[in-house]
Amino acid sequence: MEIPVTVRNRCADAGHAAIVCGNSDYTVRFDFDGEWDPLAPKHARFRFRKNGQECCIDVPFAGDCCTVPVLSGIDLVALGVWTDALRTSAPARIPCISCISDLEGERKQPSGSLICRILQRLAEIRGGFAGRFCALADSGGDFICTADGAYIICKE
Repeated sequence: MEIPVTVRNRCADAGHAAIVCGNSDYTVRFDFDGEWDPLAPKHARFRFRKNGQECCIDVPFAGDCCTVPVLSGIDLVALGVWTDALRTSAPARIPCISCISDLEGERKQPSGSLICRILQRLAEIRGGFAGRFCALADSGGDFICTADGAYIICKE
């Protein structure tokens, strides 16, 4: 996913962009005004607060694109640009949305009856597993389905 960021008069603006935490496929495409043209290398600074600590990650880049580091467990990142020639921008503020793996909670295993229903449905699928071995089991090995769907063993 590409996030467009405009840098004018040394102020960065990301418009209405947002980042869903936990993803590794974000890039930023900068649209710089003319004063940035002769300056290289550039560095994108991602600044955020995580677990009560101020953090920043600098990402060097050439041209107008950089990769966004994987961000997790945060709700806002400030993104600015700086160069070795002592040129810097005010940051754009980009909201970060919690991903499912950021959310805390106790992990639950499906009940035995649900697992049995899933395995029974898999056994009903014809031809999907033909000629292949497939076994499904929980961590205790209690629920098994063979590839040909001939039988299901559910130990209680």
